[in-house]
Amino acid sequence: MRTVLAFALVLMLSSLAISAPESSQLGPYAVTFDMNTEMQYEVIPLEAAEADAAAFYGLLVKTDNSTWARVDITENKELIDSTIAPQKIITALNAAISGFNVTSVEDAVIDGKEGYVASGVPFPQITSIPADARIFEAVYWLDSEKCECGPVSVGTTRVAISSTYPEDVTMNMINSLKIVKGEAAAVAGEQVLPPE
Repeated sequence: MRTVLAFALVLMLSSLAISAPESSQLGPYAVTFDMNTEMQYEVIPLEAAEADAAAFYGLLVKTDNSTWARVDITENKELIDSTIAPQKIITALNAAISGFNVTSVEDAVIDGKEGYVASGVPFPQITSIPADARIFEAVYWLDSEKCECGPVSVGTTRVAISSTYPEDVTMNMINSLKIVKGEAAAVAGEQVLPPE
């Protein structure tokens, strides 16, 4: 009986460990997501970069050299075109440059915002990428708003997610992704103590 109880406890604890969300602070942004997988991975915040027109924040989720995901936040200093339709075309062109043929682009709600998820497979003539590889690209804007200037939207903060994880793991990440400006602990509802 003790063995059965111990096994049940291990199963319960491992399922809790699997469903624990990840939390990272990327510059001024608190990022949380839950991949809900038994796959081993490491979350690596990337060094922030700043240019004249924008600041860049990102993180890498990595299992090995062929299984990874990235979340990239681009915070532009001025409003720019954030209309989704042309961005779908840009995503497909960027994927083609990397050797992937985008086979599907689906509208999606990501983090409560309008966005899309594209998926692709390697072009048959590209032999440097495994034939069974798959890539997913998702894009949304944190602050996109319709513009009175025409049938376009404008915003400053673009989020792009790339992943080579299996579709279910990728969609777990995308569907649970939350990005807000603020400290990660404060966003999670924890008390933030002032530095000593």
